[in-house]
Amino acid sequence: MQKIQIYVNSTRLELFKDETIILTQSLKNIKQVDKVFTEFTKTFSVPASPTNNILFEHYYNPNIVGGFDARIKQPASIELNYIPFKTGLMRLDGVDLKDNKAYAYRITFFGETVNLKDILGSDQLDNLDLTAYDQIGSNAYSYDNVKTLMNVDTTSTDIVVPLITHTSQLLYDSGSQVAGSNNMYYNAATNQGVLWSELKYALRISKIVDAIQTKYLTPLGISFSDDFFNSTNEDYYGLFMWLHRKVGNVAPESQNVNQYNLPISTWEYDRAGTPTLQMNNNTTLQISALYGTNKPNSWIYEFSVSLTPVDPNHEYRFEIRQGGGSWYNSGLVSGTLNVTISDLPTDVTSSQYTFVVTSQESNLVFSDVSLTTEGYYTPYGSSSTVTYENDWSATLTGNVGVSVNFDFLINEQIPEQKVIDFLTGLFKTFNLVAYYQDSKIVVQTYDDYFASLDTGLWQQQQEEWQNELRFWNEIGSGTINRYSIDEFIDVNSSQVNVGLPYKQINFTYEGTGSFLAQQFNQMNNLIWGELRFTLNNQTYDAPSEIYEVKIPFEHMLFERLINQNSGSNTNLMYGYSVNQTQQPYIGKPLLFYPLRQSQLTLVSVRDISQHDPLSAVILPSNSVSLYSSISTSNINFNLEINEFSQDTSFSNTLFEKYYNNFISESFNTRRRLIRVKAYLPLNILYNLKLNNVIEINNQDYKINSMTTNFQTGETSFELINIV
Repeated sequence: MQKIQIYVNSTRLELFKDETIILTQSLKNIKQVDKVFTEFTKTFSVPASPTNNILFEHYYNPNIVGGFDARIKQPASIELNYIPFKTGLMRLDGVDLKDNKAYAYRITFFGETVNLKDILGSDQLDNLDLTAYDQIGSNAYSYDNVKTLMNVDTTSTDIVVPLITHTSQLLYDSGSQVAGSNNMYYNAATNQGVLWSELKYALRISKIVDAIQTKYLTPLGISFSDDFFNSTNEDYYGLFMWLHRKVGNVAPESQNVNQYNLPISTWEYDRAGTPTLQMNNNTTLQISALYGTNKPNSWIYEFSVSLTPVDPNHEYRFEIRQGGGSWYNSGLVSGTLNVTISDLPTDVTSSQYTFVVTSQESNLVFSDVSLTTEGYYTPYGSSSTVTYENDWSATLTGNVGVSVNFDFLINEQIPEQKVIDFLTGLFKTFNLVAYYQDSKIVVQTYDDYFASLDTGLWQQQQEEWQNELRFWNEIGSGTINRYSIDEFIDVNSSQVNVGLPYKQINFTYEGTGSFLAQQFNQMNNLIWGELRFTLNNQTYDAPSEIYEVKIPFEHMLFERLINQNSGSNTNLMYGYSVNQTQQPYIGKPLLFYPLRQSQLTLVSVRDISQHDPLSAVILPSNSVSLYSSISTSNINFNLEINEFSQDTSFSNTLFEKYYNNFISESFNTRRRLIRVKAYLPLNILYNLKLNNVIEINNQDYKINSMTTNFQTGETSFELINIV
């Protein structure tokens, strides 16, 4: 029997002599393919002894003010024969009473990785500090900045604008020139192309992972290793998240409307002997009454306004503001507005007026804007009113754009998703394992985890302990990567079970509701990117269950554009974020690879009144490269026809690269799930890791799970034979 010691906040707990303490460990369980952060946990009882009562501050007594806070887990550790074995956290679950007196405290011991879910809780991605990537001021959401970020080096830039539209379908036709169309073909004489406000920014996901570590490193200790999360890993580092929080146009979540000041810089007013009207900063109109012997006793001003939007369906409000207050508000209107406003100040010596339009539209444009002013006054000694009509009138014709540049705040635009769901999604996508080591969360792929045995660790531990621990003879020596346990097995209780727990495992994304992905589903009776795996596509009817691995991200099917004039492929590919009925679509957070395509004839990006050519744009892609000769890696689970190359040369799917070894072995006809019990010596029990190889009768096994009873020294293994 091993002697076990448990410490909570450096205080050693007193244990029941006959308390059975059993610890189950499992890091990657074939029966729970998509589970992560599940190292170990165990509930047991400790006596209500004086030492434990002090530690738990007599928790059974609710009248103690400021006592032990059971809402918070406490740092804890386990030692075997006074040698450190496991570290984690302890939760107090309650107190058992006998004869109305405290008898035992029930506690649960958690492995450190398990606690990650509790640390992150329900925090959303918008709780992270991503302000360093806000697009504000001169870099705000604007035509110029969007145009710039459509043509940047994606390997060295963390914010890009991919060719993904939120509402409108794009086309390419070198034989058509239609102003205002979404034709990407550049024609210098025709204002056509992708409308800049159809596009949104995207952020490199490694910056989200960095922000998670920054927020939770102190005091919660979340720091990931760079085994997988590093800038040389193109599968991870090249991924971006589309900043698409709301359907349709970009708009700040923190405000209900967008405000535009109507431009009046072309309006000029001046009439001798009457009030002058002049511009202030091109946005306000100032009316100043003249002084002198002919100064009127009073003036009454009247404005007549006509506004005609290009899109009659766009809703807006028109307002006249004076002196910090609102003198007129049209209410919500659409189409042409014709209104005369006469309830302006009746006695003005100097007033400034601002003409404001507010709307939820981010691209409101008027084809005609007119303003007419009239002044009324009564001269000295006269009872008659003198009217000056149309003395100060102006009309603007043509497109009057009132688009506004938004400060694009990442936290207001990042998709709604919990931090833990984002991390879990990455772990599922790439079949990652996570465990604590040296105060870091080591993150590795499944294959790397089983290939990462540290053969130098045992020698290091020997040197450290040889002169310090009196248990050295008991610990002995051994190898760090392989343990032969034939002599320790209980030969009366072994089992050999069927290794295949499922007849099929499906790998898919939760978000596949975009237009082309839905079309793919209907045509193929398969979800875009989905893999329904059985070994060699065989049908197995002995197991009854199908296991589902679902990734909480959007998976969009992109479209390579065809030149409608020639019928040939262009080098353009784009995403179309609408649903089956071609209405704007939100979906799950979209991950993709932004790839700069410079092998283009000129393509066009436009505003309402201008357009510009681009010699390169950023295409969204599900593959790391547009060309399989450079890389065949992609984020489909199934081997799909690549949207750009239109062939199946991109063979390094997520399944092939990250899951195949793990899953294919399970479907092998020689695969078995072995259950054995063993009484392990301390040198093995202490050093055994979940990625070590167990040898029994010259057969090698991986550890699926192991449960150790520290009172009896018995360890129950669930092993998978290596085939």
